[in-house]
Amino acid sequence: MLSAVRITFPLRGAASTPFIKRGFVSCRNGSGSKVFKRLAYTEPKTVVQAIPVESAESVVRPVGWSSERIGRAFLAGGSLFGIGSLCYYGLGLSGETGALDKARFWPSYVKDRIQSTYTYFASGLAITAVSAYGASRSSSFIRFMANRPILAMVTCFAATIGSSLLVIATPYTPETLPLKIGAFTLFSAVMGATLAPVILMAGPVVGRAAMYTAAVVGGLSLTAACAPSEKYLYMAGPLSVGLGVVLVASLGGMFATPGTALFSGLQTVVVYGGLVLFGAFMLFDTQKIIYHAENRTSFDPANMSLGIYMDTINIFIRILTILTNSNSRKK
Repeated sequence: MLSAVRITFPLRGAASTPFIKRGFVSCRNGSGSKVFKRLAYTEPKTVVQAIPVESAESVVRPVGWSSERIGRAFLAGGSLFGIGSLCYYGLGLSGETGALDKARFWPSYVKDRIQSTYTYFASGLAITAVSAYGASRSSSFIRFMANRPILAMVTCFAATIGSSLLVIATPYTPETLPLKIGAFTLFSAVMGATLAPVILMAGPVVGRAAMYTAAVVGGLSLTAACAPSEKYLYMAGPLSVGLGVVLVASLGGMFATPGTALFSGLQTVVVYGGLVLFGAFMLFDTQKIIYHAENRTSFDPANMSLGIYMDTINIFIRILTILTNSNSRKK
């Protein structure tokens, strides 16, 4: 394809300037005497020259299965599995008794345990959202994250691990209940502050990501509730292996060169593989809550809510990443 490009050349004899301005130049006449001649203002000469330019339509893109296409196909397969499971167990096609079928026969303490767990879960998400919004509006916090990224990453990581261990280590008793609630609030707030830079960079797609996350988490929770009580509890081994793979891919992405096939493949494992993995964790942790509420003599709703809380956060981050990347490709 040919496109016209305007190119301006300087006049002959004026190599140092793009055009000759009005002025004087010396020369000699026929008798050899030096005279001065006034020069008129001269406009630059513009030449239109056609040069070959490669257009976007003429670029032949490689055809084949890229790492992102494989990730999307894997995600589509996981989605079909989840929808199929929900239909299979929700419509009673399995012929087995699900958790929802047994809910009407639960003792009051089992209902109270499950209700308390999801109260902590919803409260934690609300605190995280408020904390993330407040941190993203704080110029000093954002400046600290931008100017000292390594220190900020280490600080957030240490604060998240420390506050989560504090929640787990604090016993759930009437005497220590205020400390337990305070530790859980601190953990949720620290998690929100950690997510603030990601939310700030994502911009307007945060709301869509939150709605999609709510739909995914709701569907997975309903699937786990309709399935038999211990159907997904046997996935602990494969889930641990999958978590190790995603963790290794995440660490490897820090050292891989951006733009390479290796980097793209690792990112696909972290984003798409992680989304399917934490969706499966949501099934596992939901049935784990029901099982412990039914069979354990002691029950800590704050600790039990940490599993589904972290599953939701990880699902949200990956949906947000997919939407952000999709928007950037459209621009």
